[in-house]
Amino acid sequence: METIKIGIGTSSIGRFLPYVAEAAGLFARQNIAAEIVNQLDEEKVVEDIVSQTIPIGTPNAPSLIFSQLNDNDLVMIGGLLNRPAFYLVANQKITAIADLKGKKVGINQPRRMAGMMMLALLRRWQFDRDKDLELVDLGLNDRSFDALRSGELDAALLPPEKAFLAEADGLRIVADTLALDSQWVPLATTRRFLAGNRELLGKVAAIYRDSVQLFKNDAPLARGAIGRQLPALRSKPEVLDKCYRVFAGLFEPTLMVAPAALTAVLAEVALQDARAGRLLPEDLVADLR
Repeated sequence: METIKIGIGTSSIGRFLPYVAEAAGLFARQNIAAEIVNQLDEEKVVEDIVSQTIPIGTPNAPSLIFSQLNDNDLVMIGGLLNRPAFYLVANQKITAIADLKGKKVGINQPRRMAGMMMLALLRRWQFDRDKDLELVDLGLNDRSFDALRSGELDAALLPPEKAFLAEADGLRIVADTLALDSQWVPLATTRRFLAGNRELLGKVAAIYRDSVQLFKNDAPLARGAIGRQLPALRSKPEVLDKCYRVFAGLFEPTLMVAPAALTAVLAEVALQDARAGRLLPEDLVADLR
């Protein structure tokens, strides 16, 4: 039996396909013993893939690109989510985008996906980030979520799992990132590992594709996998179902990395590191064939 470690950087449904595969016995059918490792940190999962400690995983696209700019050989072998799903959650006093002016808005570190998408939304809304509101970087999304609920923040951009829980607690969703065409979650490895393990990685990618189909077509199986990883959602079935429907609609069944989504995320990274402007979408993707 072949063995492999699969890394996920955060407890997000967008990374839970290996748990779906595990529940359905997909790894066993391919004679693969898979260990799923949740590092709870996007940067850590990138480091693990580069070092081949955990040779395949699902970082955020910006984390992968910033790593490649530092001469690492990270590469995408699949695209799980070619569009970001974050939701701007606010207190009840904020009923429209214009109401954000002068308010404290949480940003989840500009180099990470949620922070990057927050900046993209502000540009779209033609806000001056230095004059029109106060951006507060509280680090991880969990801290922004807590600060929002305590009133320390007026608004924050959250992933679906936290956004819909906040909404159930009486806060308001006023915007989302679904119109932003930007690659979010790739399946990634290194060119070095791919060179010596192409057949194994091909099997893992096929399992991911089958898991997407299971996620979309077997809602009880998918909801069960989500609930086991996120007990807070399991205790609120209506929130769990809402999250499930978002990801069921967004997961890419072919695992193809959309070129337009790659172009968009490269442009976002280039605003923070000009070297990204020299990269082409094809520089980030490797063919498993």
